[in-house]
Parts: sequence; structure tokens; C-alpha cells
Amino acid sequence: MTRLWRLTRNRYGRAAYDALARAGITATWMYEYTRSLTESVPEPADTGVTVERCDPARVAPLDPPVDDLVAGEDVVAAVVDGTPAGYLFCSVGATHHIDPLDRRLSFDGAYIRRVFVDPDCRNRGVATAMVAAACRHAADDGAAEATALVALDNRPSRALFERLGFRAARTRRYAAVGPLSWRSVRVR
Repeated sequence: MTRLWRLTRNRYGRAAYDALARAGITATWMYEYTRSLTESVPEPADTGVTVERCDPARVAPLDPPVDDLVAGEDVVAAVVDGTPAGYLFCSVGATHHIDPLDRRLSFDGAYIRRVFVDPDCRNRGVATAMVAAACRHAADDGAAEATALVALDNRPSRALFERLGFRAARTRRYAAVGPLSWRSVRVR
């Protein structure tokens, strides 16, 4: 079977999704991944990646959506040879508007989102190093659990979180056609 994420995670799939959204037709299916932070987070293998909490300007060459940051949210950056290779956003105890679900959600512990790795640096452990570091920082900040929302068709991100001990705790679905909408949350 063709992997759906390969069909939708490209500029053509995104253009079709955006055109349908402009017509008032949207749908999403996401897994809510969680991981206890009371257990130690494994250190990834040494890949030459330095991970740091930083000012958003540090990752500006990667064009992150910094207008999307909420108060108190950290930018965690991966740096390779002094150059930003990726970033993610991590908050503890914050409320976020989740656009694909058209809903505001609060997370008691840490919420990890917007994981991005420069295409030239992918498949080298950059995302693994960033998520592991974000979990350790969140635990240091008092979070007992970490959460991430991942689209069903985003197989690479799902595999990343599963490798780091996250498990799919819930599925969240949302669909809208014009003024009609439907939501579903199921515990897995």
C-alpha cells in the first residue's frame, strides 16, 4: 500500500489541502502522544549535534513561525558546525490553539510542537536529539509528562516519538464542511 504521508506531505498535497480549506472543507486525524518524564529520557547517540534552548533569532535562517510562540514557550535548537539545523517549540503548562483541530487545548505537562529539521540534515538524529533534550528541559522545569500531537499521515514524526518512548494515548479527529463540524476524541 502506498504510504499516505508520501502523497500528502509535499507541496502538491499541501496545495490541495489548502484549496479545500478555502472552500470550507477540512479534516484531520491526529494521535496524541504522551510520555512520562519521571523516567529518564535516553541520551541519543553522539551525532555532532548540539542542542540548546535559545532566542528565536538563533534559528531565524530556518524561518520558524515565531509569531506562533505562546508566552513562556521555549525554542529548542539543534546546531551542527555552528549552523542551525533544526528547531522545536516546547511549553510547560500552556494553552495552545491547535489549528488543524480548530480547538484550544491545555496541557498539564510539557507540549512539544513544530519539530523541524533542515532537509539537508535529516536522518542524522537531529530531531531525536532535540526531542530528547526538550523532554529533559521540561522535566527540569517540573513537568511530569510530555505531549505531542502528530497527524496520522506523518509517519516519520510518529516513528520519532515512538522511538523516544512516547505512546499514542488518544486519537483526535475533526472534520468540517462549511458550518457543519464533527469532533471525536478516543482513548487508545
